[in-house]
Amino acid sequence: MAVPLVDPYDRTVRDLRISITDRCNFRCTYCMPEEGMKWLPREDLLTYEELTRVARVCVERFGLESIRITGGEPMVRAHLPVLIGRLTALGVDLAMTTNGSTLAHQAADLVAAGLQRINVSCDSLRPDRFAAITGRQALEQVLAGIDAALAAGLDPVKVNCVLVRGVNDDEIVDFAAFGRELGVEVRFIEWMPLDGGGSWAGDRVVPSSEVLAAIDAVWPLETGDGRRFSLAAPAESYRYVDGRGRVGVIASVTRPFCES
Repeated sequence: MAVPLVDPYDRTVRDLRISITDRCNFRCTYCMPEEGMKWLPREDLLTYEELTRVARVCVERFGLESIRITGGEPMVRAHLPVLIGRLTALGVDLAMTTNGSTLAHQAADLVAAGLQRINVSCDSLRPDRFAAITGRQALEQVLAGIDAALAAGLDPVKVNCVLVRGVNDDEIVDFAAFGRELGVEVRFIEWMPLDGGGSWAGDRVVPSSEVLAAIDAVWPLETGDGRRFSLAAPAESYRYVDGRGRVGVIASVTRPFCES
């Protein structure tokens, strides 16, 4: 019989995130430097068999109910559907976070193996700006990956956008329109001080309250219980009053949640 895994704040842990690689084929300016990264030797990474064993212990011994595959960029590891199939056999909700650059080629195979949900990172809808942020000319591939995820039946498909003042904060409404048109939830994430490139500054963080206000001015928003959103509300997901989907925010800087 499973024994609940309870943290020091008396919260029962039900979700497991597995980083299957530290490598990434992008060089997003807010995440890592363009050069000089020291990757783990490939032989130090857990094999798919070892990852499955760890996951099985978490599910069977502690009752965890969902697993999210992350990286680095998880899709740079070969034969990813093999791992997805092994984890699917554990009977849990299975999701993945990816930059989407190769998703168009693998979405159908991942779904066939058992993947259910996906988050795709995309920080600009403008090719030149996307290339400046990620260091790669890959916007077309990422958008094709989002389309492929929808066509393959992944549900929900969410798009994560990290906003940086003076870089892409003028695309808030554009991203909202993009999400409404495709039927995907765009989640705007405040730029956290990861300092990959040593350039983080507090005055370049775009507060989630500002994001919500900009969208609400065009397409009114409400919380899940029907109330109009409050700028001080802890809720992170809001739906459009006209019923055209949802939009989310992660206020990790202006409303930090890690302490509690």
